[in-house]
Formats: sequence, structure tokens, C-alpha cells
Amino acid sequence: MTEDVLLYERRGDAVWLTMNRPEVRNALAAELVQALRDGIRRAASDDAARAVVIAGAGTVFCAGADVNQYRDAFDRARVLEEGGRLYDLLDDMRNCPKPVIARVQRAAFGGALGLVAAADLVVAAEGTRFSLSEARLGLVPAAIGPSVINAVGPRMAKALMLLAEPFGPDEAREYSLIHRVVAENDLDAAVEDWLRMIRANAPGALRDAKALVAGLTSGVLTHREERDRVVSLAANRRADPEGQEGLGAFLEKRRPSWNPEE
Repeated sequence: MTEDVLLYERRGDAVWLTMNRPEVRNALAAELVQALRDGIRRAASDDAARAVVIAGAGTVFCAGADVNQYRDAFDRARVLEEGGRLYDLLDDMRNCPKPVIARVQRAAFGGALGLVAAADLVVAAEGTRFSLSEARLGLVPAAIGPSVINAVGPRMAKALMLLAEPFGPDEAREYSLIHRVVAENDLDAAVEDWLRMIRANAPGALRDAKALVAGLTSGVLTHREERDRVVSLAANRRADPEGQEGLGAFLEKRRPSWNPEE
């Protein structure tokens, strides 16, 4: 396997992470999962990057786990390590301070559904097929389970796991797994449309919005802690230089500093 299993590319103010194993439909080998995790962390620390886009080279977004690599079930330590690596990748995506966009075409099965569920925004091509197919192999989508449950809710997640039946983009949008469905030729335009909207928003506000949703849905806050968190965040953002700049720009009828004229 070459070192180029993932292409890291800056396109303007967005980082594109392109899974680059088209010959095996971008199957999630251990090396690719680790490369994705490294790429997410690198993009998170890039002050000039406003968003991260995850894409798949070739005709298919991602066919799921590389079953040829994972067929050895007797090395428990390796299985635990690989499951932990995939969980950590999805956790890094959820905690990334920048919006993470998934650009999906043709197929997102098994572990690939975890990438879709952990992304903040997902656009899929017409005709794309999705499935939590693990039960048909005698397995359970355990490592991606928290991300899937967070995206679609526990009852729908359970149904998708129990039936293991492929479904299309219209159903995926109904389940709140994806946000937009477009013709495959329009995927890049749809991504750029979102990047334009993101560019109009303050980077710190986007970071804090992601953190706010994560905190409020964690289930660990008391009612008082929740109240204190949201009230404090509102006050902090109002006093933040971004908040002051945004309000000033609105009143002065000009663009804020983070959204210059193109």
C-alpha cells in the first residue's frame, strides 16, 4: 500500500481530504483510517482553513471496511486497536473546530456510514446507496454506533442495524443522515455553495456552535449547568472581538473582516 492512500489538498480556504484507494472503492484499511485522522487533526490546526471536505477518489465514496485486511479475527489486540482507531477518527471529526463536509457518491456502506454520520454537513449524489450491512456478516457496527445514533436517533439507528438493508439518498435525508441530494455532476458545486455560506460566518462562532451542540447533547449536564453554559456562551460571544466586529459590520452595512470581497 502506498503512502498516498489519502490526498491532503488546500483549495483556497478549504482542506480537501480525498480517500485515494479507488481500485478497492476506497475501502477503509487501517492505514487510510489513520491517514484520515492525521488529516483531520492537521486541518484543525491550520488557521487559514475554514472548513474540511472529505471525498472519495474514483467512482465510489467508500465501500466500508477493507474486509481482506480485517479477516483475521483471532488477533484480538489488533481488532481492538483498529476499532479504537475508527472510533477516534469519528470523534476527531465531531470535535474538529471547523465544519466537516462529506461529499458522497455511489456508495457509503458499513464504516463509511460512520464518516457520513460524523460529518457536520453531507451532500450525496442521486442514486447513492447506504447501508449498515454488518449484521449480514455476523458483525455489529459498534465503533461507528455512537456517531450513527447521534445522527439519526436511537430508534432509527436500531432499525438500520437490525434490517441491514440498503437505502437511497431520499431515505437518508429523511433519516437526517444527509442534508442535500444533487446530481453527481453537481456535487462540487453543492460543496462550494456550502463553503461560500461558511465563509460568511465567523470562524470562532462556528467552533463554538459545534461545541455547544456537542455539550447540550452529551447527556451529562444538569439543568443548571446547561443554563449556565448557554447564558455564558451568549455573553462570551457578544464580548468576543468577532462578535463586536460582526455587530459593527451589520450596523455599518459592510462585510465583516472574515468575509472579504471575492
